Amino acid sequence: MDQEKSYIANDTFAKNLGINLVSADKGSSRCELTVGDEHKNGLGSVHGAVIFALADVAFAAACNSVQASIGMQADIRYLNRPLGNTLIAEADEIAGSNKIAHYQVKVSDDQGSLVAQFTGMAYRFPKK
Repeated sequence: MDQEKSYIANDTFAKNLGINLVSADKGSSRCELTVGDEHKNGLGSVHGAVIFALADVAFAAACNSVQASIGMQADIRYLNRPLGNTLIAEADEIAGSNKIAHYQVKVSDDQGSLVAQFTGMAYRFPKK
């Protein structure tokens, strides 16, 4: 997990949002975010951009746990309003080759509610 920790440590955006990398290994990862007032929109709910960013960071950590990669496409579906104090993003590779990989990220809250589903496609840089 050293490469993924290094990736997250250098991601000032993720750090400023308070996203924590819990685990990453062979095409999967788990990230968490403790929800604060700074993450809420005008209606008092977690801002959709925060949910997307959490999923995107988990996607990046999972991709880079296999080899150096960059995102090519991302899509999210918001399913439920988060109710808990912590958001959890779990990313898994669902298909991949030596150049392209597809990932699914499930974002849930600490109450067990599925908040969003994210899919992403990444380009894998050639191994050196």
